[in-house]
Order: sequence, then C-alpha cells, then structure tokens
Amino acid sequence: MPGLNQSLKYQSSNSDPWSISALYEGYLLEFSGVPNKTRVGKEKWHNFLPMLKTPNVPTKQKIIQSIDIYSLFSPSAKTAWNNACLIALKRKREMAMEDLFSALLYAPSVIKLFAKLKIDTSAAQIFLTNYIKLSSQTESKNITQVPFEAFLLAMKLHNHKIGSLMLLGGLLRLAPQDNVLQAIFSNIGLTVEKLEILIVWILNLDYEFPPRTPAAQTAYCCMQAQGLENHFGYFFEFPAIDAAVKYAQDYFQDMRHQKALQFLVRAGNLAKTAGSKIITEKLVRQAAGK
Repeated sequence: MPGLNQSLKYQSSNSDPWSISALYEGYLLEFSGVPNKTRVGKEKWHNFLPMLKTPNVPTKQKIIQSIDIYSLFSPSAKTAWNNACLIALKRKREMAMEDLFSALLYAPSVIKLFAKLKIDTSAAQIFLTNYIKLSSQTESKNITQVPFEAFLLAMKLHNHKIGSLMLLGGLLRLAPQDNVLQAIFSNIGLTVEKLEILIVWILNLDYEFPPRTPAAQTAYCCMQAQGLENHFGYFFEFPAIDAAVKYAQDYFQDMRHQKALQFLVRAGNLAKTAGSKIITEKLVRQAAGK
C-alpha cells in the first residue's frame, strides 16, 4: 500500500452515487463492494462454496495503478458491510450510515471496544434498530466515502487490513453533526482521537503517537495494561486508563508514564482485594488518592 497522506481527491464517473473513486498519491482507489443484491448474494455463495468462484481475468493495465479497497477489507469488515447492504435492501431504500453502524455492533472487535468504554452493545443495537424502523429518512450521502476514510485510517495506524474498527472510524469522521450516530458517539464519549488509541490497543498495532503527548501517554498505559491483563487476568476499562493519565499530569513530564502505570497497578491490587478482575475509574481514583 502507498505512503500516508490524509487527503483524497474524489471523482464520480456517472450519476450513480456508488460509481466513486479517489486519487491518492498516484494511485486510483476504487471500491467494488457496492450495495447490490446480486453482488452480495454472489459473494455469500462463493464464501459458502468457494469452488464456484470463477478466477479473475486479467484486465488491461491502466496508466494509473488502481487499488480496489474492498479487497483490503478484513473478513469481519466484509461481513458487517454486506449485512448493512442487506439491511437496506430489505427495507427497500438506499444504504445509510445507520445501517453500517448497526451491522458493526455485531463485529467482535467493535464489541470489545464498547466493553472497554463500559458500553453494552445490545442496548445500542435495540435503540438503533428501533430508530431505523421508525425513521422516515436516513443519511446516505456520505456513506460512499466511508470505505475510503477507513482506508486512510488503516494507513495511518499501520494496519494491513481495513477492519471493522476502521469502518467505525470512517463513520465517526463523516457522520453529519445532526445525524443520530453523532449523538450516540457524543453520549459514549467516543472521539476520533480516543478511537485511534483504542484501535492501536485492541489490535496491538505498531504505531507510535507523537511523543510527549497525552495520546502517547495513554497509548503507553494501554499497552502496559495489556501485559497486566495477560498476566493477572484483569480487564482494564478505558476510562480507568484515561483517569490514570489525568492524575499523572501533576508530576514531572518524565515521570508521568511511570506514575500512571503505578496507579493502574495499585488499582489492580485494590480490585484483587475486593475479589474483582475489572479495573474501573473509581479504583484508579482511589489508587491515586483522589
């Protein structure tokens, strides 16, 4: 994949909103995963009976090298995307951002992310399902750009696949402020910056945030917490790590990583004493003497 650049130049080939591509550092990004019943059905059959899949026929070499970003989707991301297509097709309307978010709520990595945020995805699933049923209008204009934004996020965070969390990032970046998804994101405190830290933590990506920044400190504590989870069987909630970094700001810059980690270790001991494995923000506050 090409080098990182945070801008895309979109272009449309005809009036069909899904005939969209983007220019990116000398590459032509294309997307073959259009919300089409025939395409989704054929892909499901190929997954079930791979022997029926016909080999790709080489196409004429283009002057500009092209990348089909749908081919970079992880299996989980493809499943979520196709399920979102089916949701829209079942309701006989265009695919919308709400459809994709609803499908992503069943992806294992998204479920884990919500657990880290102390959010039960089942409640969000029920709320959004009812909203989609009752809403006469859904936002679909920006949905065509979500895969491309997910590609950029995967590039930035050094992930070799466009996973479900990358699609979630695309929704977070592109959903209009008056869209119900932004209300959900705001309610659970999910920002682009926080999502990037959580993605690096959950997927264990080899990405370093700018040094001596709060994001770098939080990411460091997340990775250290991962070691404590593996060794002691703890489950660190993200607000607990966020709080540890916050309380460590009272110390000198060079000591903040160590102090935040110290608070997390103390919180783990408090949890053990209480017979629990879950490290909460409240335990970190006690560990920091706040």
